[in-house]
Amino acid sequence: MGSALSRQGYTVTLIDELLCPDWRNRVAEILKDRPLCVGVSAMTGMQIEYGLRFTSFVKSNAPEVPVVWGGVHASLFPRQTLEHEAVDCVVVGEGEETAVEMLQCLEKCRGLDDVQGVGFKHNGRVHLNPERPSPDLDSLPRIDYSLIDVHSYIGNRFGAKRSFELCTSRGCPHACGFCYNARFTRRTWRSMSVDRIFSCLNDLITRYGVDAVTWREDNFFVDSRRVEEIARRIIRENIHIRWHADCRIDYVDRYDDAFLSLLKASGCHTLTLGAESGSDRILDRICKGIIREQTLAVREKLSHHGIYQNYHFMLGLPGEDRRDVMQTLTLIDSLRRGNRFFGRICGPSLFTPYPGTDLYAQCLAMGLVVPDSLEGWRKMDWYSCHLSWMPRKQRKWLEDLAWTLMGMEIKWIGAYFAIRFRLFIQRNVWIPCFERAVFEWMITLWQRLRRVVSP
Repeated sequence: MGSALSRQGYTVTLIDELLCPDWRNRVAEILKDRPLCVGVSAMTGMQIEYGLRFTSFVKSNAPEVPVVWGGVHASLFPRQTLEHEAVDCVVVGEGEETAVEMLQCLEKCRGLDDVQGVGFKHNGRVHLNPERPSPDLDSLPRIDYSLIDVHSYIGNRFGAKRSFELCTSRGCPHACGFCYNARFTRRTWRSMSVDRIFSCLNDLITRYGVDAVTWREDNFFVDSRRVEEIARRIIRENIHIRWHADCRIDYVDRYDDAFLSLLKASGCHTLTLGAESGSDRILDRICKGIIREQTLAVREKLSHHGIYQNYHFMLGLPGEDRRDVMQTLTLIDSLRRGNRFFGRICGPSLFTPYPGTDLYAQCLAMGLVVPDSLEGWRKMDWYSCHLSWMPRKQRKWLEDLAWTLMGMEIKWIGAYFAIRFRLFIQRNVWIPCFERAVFEWMITLWQRLRRVVSP
């Protein structure tokens, strides 16, 4: 979005609070020049807390400057987001074209009534305009990397020294009941042309010395012919990179050896796979489209080709009982043991019922209590169980269990948590995770100290 605005001649400043601890001073300086607007992008959960803190700071220093919220949460809950007194506008959906039209109206002091994809307040009333159709990705401007310090985002991953991320498609056509795409992109999928992809890739390699890429998108592998063309072109053009992407288990299950060999030869180092659960009953309920045995088969298939695997799991899915949880844990154990190409377990995340998803509707029917304000969504994260119909003791057990599994992925204490995990799945001996309580106490103390030092 910043690149689209920059191309139209607007001065854009991007602030990443993780990399800018003195963001208040930075924002205060910018507000002196009375910008056309200030934007906040937030997903459901803790990003809302930080976004509201940011918004409050802006309004206390420049109340006349419009504050615009966008991102996934504002797109799913535009009316409720706008009802917050400090939010003036929302952008619903993908924002490149919407942002340009919106700023043109603000610059000329015109109303926003004709701007698709925008919600705003007028005389205290909320107005939501029709949504904007999704853009063709090749028609969007190239990413303007001068807007950020690229080197701050380059990391040492997948055995490479300079790994970066690149998004070449948007959306996903599948019907997973927990996924925001059901509403955000309406289960559609679009891609850049392969020529455009390689223009972007070669630019990153030439300008920033990138030697590894994560294809950071909802579903990189929707079109296997596109992936094959990308892989063959990497080989043909003698581009020496390693790459990582997310992939569905049923996709890999049907790929033949020739295709997987091609991926490996092109630099495929790791695939992250959405296993989600070890229970076929739960997998069917969440419309994942896979079964447990496929996950085990894919482990062998990818290991045979020397491709590392990360596996994503969730706990606390609607209808899940202790037996389902145990099936998930034994599957995790099977994927880890004796697999020298095992990467890590992502999560397991504690299921969060995102608005607009199929499982969200199920959770409402089961008695889910949802927040009635923007502030109420601040604590809806992947690390706490928010299923209000579930007994507190069961929720705490799931949170402790998730903590134990995540602890296994930390190098210096992983062996300790692994012992606890093995005791549980082999001998049904559960040790409450007191470390979580200590960690949360330390975080709370740290946050309070920050508020004292930097109110």
